Amino acid sequence: MKVTKVCCQGCGADLELDEFIRYVTCNYCNARLEVVHDATVTHTKQLDKIERTTDDLAKKLQVIELQNDIEHLDREWEKFRDAALTRDEKGQICEPSGGGSIIAVIVGIGFGIFWIVMCVSNQVAGVALVGILFIVLSIFGMMRGSDKAAIYHVQKDRYEAARTSLLGRLDGKRRS
Repeated sequence: MKVTKVCCQGCGADLELDEFIRYVTCNYCNARLEVVHDATVTHTKQLDKIERTTDDLAKKLQVIELQNDIEHLDREWEKFRDAALTRDEKGQICEPSGGGSIIAVIVGIGFGIFWIVMCVSNQVAGVALVGILFIVLSIFGMMRGSDKAAIYHVQKDRYEAARTSLLGRLDGKRRS
């Protein structure tokens, strides 16, 4: 049995080893070492340092993946949001709401009734159908607007919940 002297990569202590030993723990600093037998020299590599570096890289990769997921979620939400936003009477961009649809249907029904009353009082009953059509279209517009508002708010709630979850996971990874 041949004894080989090597240096600990953790603390620099001299270690004497059997030539067939592949892994050893330093008696002084408890570093886990791999003994490498090359053709001309025998040396050690500190395994804990490699494992710590690998673990650190894995954590950083998980953080980057979570950041990427957040950015992707934000891009998808912006795309949906841009398609769903509406303009008010002043041309300002705003979120769709059921209240605007209700106001529009009240105005539409009021105008439709006014149209019908005016046509009947002037004895032009055939044109009164336009008032009925106006009422029907107002009700349809209200239903469509209310549905759009409901879908928008459900999607917004889902987006906010998913983003909060991802931010929580990201914060947890950064702290660990």
